[in-house]
Amino acid sequence: MGTNRRYADHYDRLMTQRITEVLIRPQPVSLSPAELDTDHDEVTTPATPVSVRAWARYPETPARVEGRAIAWTSRAVHVEWVDGNGETQRAWVWSSAVTKT
Repeated sequence: MGTNRRYADHYDRLMTQRITEVLIRPQPVSLSPAELDTDHDEVTTPATPVSVRAWARYPETPARVEGRAIAWTSRAVHVEWVDGNGETQRAWVWSSAVTKT
């Protein structure tokens, strides 16, 4: 079987558009290893994640997200949430940016 040449250009453009969308999709900005300082601040990982609301920072703007705390230190929380595209996002944020729900 051959390819459908009639629609080949359309599907090539569509695939290029989808690849571009994935590449430019914003990713949350996480705290740096120096800010986490896990050599001096122990990471706690709960058996069951805790429901939280947190401020996550993206390059363009901060966003309030509903998610789960999957780990924490005395000063930071590792938050996981599902974005509007159905993709799981994760970022370390300062503990003051997180509240339990």
